[in-house]
Amino acid sequence: MYCKVCGEELKPNAKFCGNCGAKVVKEAETIPKADIKKTAEPVNKKVEIEETKTSKKKTIAGVVASLAIVGMIFSPTSKVTTAIPKEHREFLAKIGLKVPADNQISFTDENGKLHCYKILYQDGEQGDTTVFVDNKGAIDKVNVSHKAENCNRSFNLVENGNVLGSYSDMLAKHKLADAQAEQEAKAKAVKREATARENAKDLGCTLEEYKEHFGPMLSAGFDKGRLDVWYSDSSSTSVNTYGNHTQYVLHLVGRGQNGNRVYVYVYEYSNKPGKYQFQVMNTSHK
Repeated sequence: MYCKVCGEELKPNAKFCGNCGAKVVKEAETIPKADIKKTAEPVNKKVEIEETKTSKKKTIAGVVASLAIVGMIFSPTSKVTTAIPKEHREFLAKIGLKVPADNQISFTDENGKLHCYKILYQDGEQGDTTVFVDNKGAIDKVNVSHKAENCNRSFNLVENGNVLGSYSDMLAKHKLADAQAEQEAKAKAVKREATARENAKDLGCTLEEYKEHFGPMLSAGFDKGRLDVWYSDSSSTSVNTYGNHTQYVLHLVGRGQNGNRVYVYVYEYSNKPGKYQFQVMNTSHK
């Protein structure tokens, strides 16, 4: 502590300066009590104001955090897509597909992202078209159905992000494959019809009886009797009536999968169609 008059260093608890004799005035005595009170009040108010602001900030932050949590709980997990991205629309048009307005397309989202969308049949040969989207939002697969009465199949224009061809080119290939499949199906049908007629003749039944009863019974007899081949000249059929019910009997003679001669009887009753009963006998005679 130093003298306020001459600046001489004072001794502890000195009441007068040892150099100039001036009375030592302590710092607390230099400020009137009234002034001290006036000076102290703004300081305390400022502290209170700052504390209040801090408390408000904490309160607001808590409310915001609470609202965020409530939003996480009650807000939708994903935003439903309602429009095709511009680059998708341009790409689909480039490969020859017709793309209607967005309100005519059904969208599917997964985890908040567009997963796929379906373009329903509009006109012409372009049937339902499904576009699948990868995690990056790019087109991954495009599948198109052929709008034709005799065709229920579809074909891909894009697979794993790779373009397989334009719509017109892929449609032409699809039609060709469809026509070939139709021809093969017709050829098989003709062959089945010829086989059915031949088997009915060998078994001594009508074609209608063979198609409705003995044909399916023959297939079941091969399965249950473990037949490798059947001898058409030794096999036969019979139809018996018992009261209100009819019994269909298929007698098969053939070679079993074990190489032995096999006798297989298959029974069907009109009151239990399709529920066959079997009797199988094996002999050592080949």
